Amino acid sequence: MKKIILLISLFTAFISHSQIKKAAIISIYGSKNLSDDPLETKLYEALLNDDSFDISKTVLTFEEMIETKIVPSFGFPFMPKSDVVSTEEYKGIKTRYMEEIDEKSSGWDKFFQGLVPAEGYKNLASFGIVNDKKAILKFFELFPDVDAVMIAYIDYNLYDGVGAFGLSKKKVYANANIKLFNRDGKRIFKLKESESSDKGVLAVAGIVPSPEKLKPLIEEATENLFKGLDKKIAKSMKKMLKKLNK
Repeated sequence: MKKIILLISLFTAFISHSQIKKAAIISIYGSKNLSDDPLETKLYEALLNDDSFDISKTVLTFEEMIETKIVPSFGFPFMPKSDVVSTEEYKGIKTRYMEEIDEKSSGWDKFFQGLVPAEGYKNLASFGIVNDKKAILKFFELFPDVDAVMIAYIDYNLYDGVGAFGLSKKKVYANANIKLFNRDGKRIFKLKESESSDKGVLAVAGIVPSPEKLKPLIEEATENLFKGLDKKIAKSMKKMLKKLNK
């Protein structure tokens, strides 16, 4: 009960700061890529193309967590998902990912193809230096009664646990990112949580010889992430709101 009261008070402060009357989720997705470096992505292409490496259920769980535990706490209404994804206007938005894949000249097309959207949603970039600002601004143009939009994604990266003499133990970080953008395409809110896998896998010269062995670590890191996000949301929100009100 104390946790719920804290969240309500925090979001009340957020509302007064931002004057948001209505928001919309415009993208929820997960990334099968284990790095944001196209060269490293190439190393694990076999795993990306493995049909058994499926994160669609993970994305669904992430979406449910956002809808049931995060969105209701904001204190202002969000457009129903169906009112967003079923419209021809939303379906017609050209995303940065689509442009990159069409061009196939930047080296990022393989990376973008490793993205798995929640049903109905488009993959919209929100990586800081790679924001899909054009698509965000287009949404506000199409839906003028919306004051803020949310993009949320879950991704992974490898890191070295312990090692020596060219051998190391690679572990997996699972990361959740939830962001709000205003009418100018400026990020006004960010919630990020990361959790590691408990176990690791042997790597030689920084490369995992059997990418298949990474799948259990990804699942373990994801499970830890969802547990951690559920426990830490109130504390994390408090930190973010302090930054907003500076």
